[in-house]
Amino acid sequence: MKNLQKDWLTQNWIDFEYKKFVVLAYLQHVQRHFSDKKFYPDLTELRDHYESGLRFRARKGTLSASFPKEVTGIDWETLGFQYTSRVDEDEKLREIDSIIDFAVPRFGKTLSEGQQMADEIEAGLKLIPIGMLPLYRNEGYLFLHWTDHAQTHIYYFCLKWSGLPSFRPNPAADPVGDPSVRTQYIDSVRKGIGRTFEALKLDLIRRRPHLPNPATFMVESRRRLPLEHTLLPLAGRLVERQATA
Repeated sequence: MKNLQKDWLTQNWIDFEYKKFVVLAYLQHVQRHFSDKKFYPDLTELRDHYESGLRFRARKGTLSASFPKEVTGIDWETLGFQYTSRVDEDEKLREIDSIIDFAVPRFGKTLSEGQQMADEIEAGLKLIPIGMLPLYRNEGYLFLHWTDHAQTHIYYFCLKWSGLPSFRPNPAADPVGDPSVRTQYIDSVRKGIGRTFEALKLDLIRRRPHLPNPATFMVESRRRLPLEHTLLPLAGRLVERQATA
């Protein structure tokens, strides 16, 4: 199954049994990814669906009040007009209510389970500054490294709200995780004798002189995690917290 569209609630048929099937199929799809330790973009999208459902519940009265109405009489006690809706809203709204009541708690439960799993994995990651950290830490380099593997993946990172003119992201290379951090893939290298993380940082400074004193971090994982769907977005969260501390 593909990801659940933002307008899933009103897409195609507004029918409880049909939407129930759509929601369960989507959550099964997400849970399979979680079982494979793939958390992004599913966590982000699932949170959006959960929060959208809560907002819809809160605004339902506003939605009902916005339906076109016509005057059917006068309330002589209040000297106000009496209205009835020109839309047969009751049956459709009851169906939507049933769908939302079914979906929202299931979105919330799956979101909570996935977030707990991701937090446990994040707690096992090690964030290590490479060299001296500058005062300005909103952009720099991120090394991703597995303990039992010689290869290191190198990314440029930038906090999205920093507004740096030097940042030229490749949207196709951006991770699908933390929306506060942008990354751009640079290289994958094999670490060895004479090729330390400090030496890799110095090489980056020589090759990319527009960042003469970059904040540089290494995130190490003892577990082999999916790079794009887990390790990179979780590393971005760690770097953001360190950069803004």
